[in-house]
Amino acid sequence: MSEIRIIKNKDIDTILWDRCISRSENGDIFGYSWFLDTVSNDWFGIVKGNYQIVMPLPVNRYFGFISVKNYKFQSKTDIYSPKEISNKIIQEFLELAGTLSKHITLTSENKSLLKTAKKFKTFYSYKLDLIRPYKDINYSASDFIIKQLNSSESHKTFFNTGILPNGITLLSSLTKSLNKKNINTLRRLAATSLRKNSGHIYGAFNQHNRLIAAVLFMSSHFKVNIIYAVQTKEAENKKALYGLIDYYIKTRSEKALTLDFFELNEFPEQFFSEMSAVKYPWYKIQL
Repeated sequence: MSEIRIIKNKDIDTILWDRCISRSENGDIFGYSWFLDTVSNDWFGIVKGNYQIVMPLPVNRYFGFISVKNYKFQSKTDIYSPKEISNKIIQEFLELAGTLSKHITLTSENKSLLKTAKKFKTFYSYKLDLIRPYKDINYSASDFIIKQLNSSESHKTFFNTGILPNGITLLSSLTKSLNKKNINTLRRLAATSLRKNSGHIYGAFNQHNRLIAAVLFMSSHFKVNIIYAVQTKEAENKKALYGLIDYYIKTRSEKALTLDFFELNEFPEQFFSEMSAVKYPWYKIQL
């Protein structure tokens, strides 16, 4: 069986689908069926043969109008396969996606998807290899990071892991950074990822032991993605989020992991360059 077909998520063999994701060199947390089911119950998958190659299609519906674009918290997407994919297969996948909707916008690192794009725009983010000892991460290029960390320390901010889903969702509600629908999605996603041992929630606390910032990290394929970060005005003034990210790097250093800063693109470039994070391109693609 080698045909390529579109399947509604409820009809997908999730065992075979997730097996393909787990074995893919370009696999990531965003491709797993449980992740997609958690952020939305309305998605399709393109499947080749017995799930040798798969591609999720995140569907959005507006008054009967269908578009394909990444869901909230689903930073990126791709065509997943344990083996190298030919340009011919990529073209067939994207052409089939076009039969589902004429309005497809994807966010991806995969440059091969640009070959059939109507248009695309290139952006940049950073990744940090955590295999190095923490002491080898060089903050001395200038004093930008040191100033942020000193500010956090001077305000007696402290950090911890093991934050429960209600902690990060309550903070999101208090800061009004998410609407009610997205808060409920975040709660489900955090709870599911913790249950599957793929997620960790780190928090920053003020001197009164009050949570003022939190980050949901999720890992797969030796990659760590920042799924969502939230902070109060107090945390922003105290530079607590800088300290929280530094704390995560410190506790996870010397592990075979790569930390993707995609969801922290609003951080100044100095923050990434001073720790020798690697700059990489990603694309917003219209098919």
